[in-house]
Amino acid sequence: MDKEKIIAELEELLEKEGYELVDLKFSRARNKTLLQVFIDRKDIVGDITLDECGQWSNKIGSYFDVSDSIGESYILEISSPGLDRVIKKEKDFIRFAGKKVKVKLKNPYKGSRVYRGALCGFEDGRVILSDELEFKIEDIAEVRLEPAEGVF
Repeated sequence: MDKEKIIAELEELLEKEGYELVDLKFSRARNKTLLQVFIDRKDIVGDITLDECGQWSNKIGSYFDVSDSIGESYILEISSPGLDRVIKKEKDFIRFAGKKVKVKLKNPYKGSRVYRGALCGFEDGRVILSDELEFKIEDIAEVRLEPAEGVF
């Protein structure tokens, strides 16, 4: 199974209908590949609905079954990125500038692997946070939005 090929196929499929691939996770469950696909609307404001996830599950499942891109038995889950969505792409670092984020590093920096702050942007391969913090993208394990207090 070629993860990069699957990402490219999903991005093309979603893009045609105004959606985007936010994240893709592979794992094993019950001796099958678990494929978790997180999607969002590209330019439309509003949350992804359960009906949209169901429709995309049918479209993506049918596509993979016909193309045999997965090449083995799999379980497919389609989901919205959620309030604590992962941020991976340069355009998303720019889009969510000003929002609070949680950054998990691959290795400790000044005694910690986790930093929180306002996202100030992305420049020259570096994620820029408030308090003059900057991290190279290759040093970051994950960046997620921090939901506003009282949202739940």
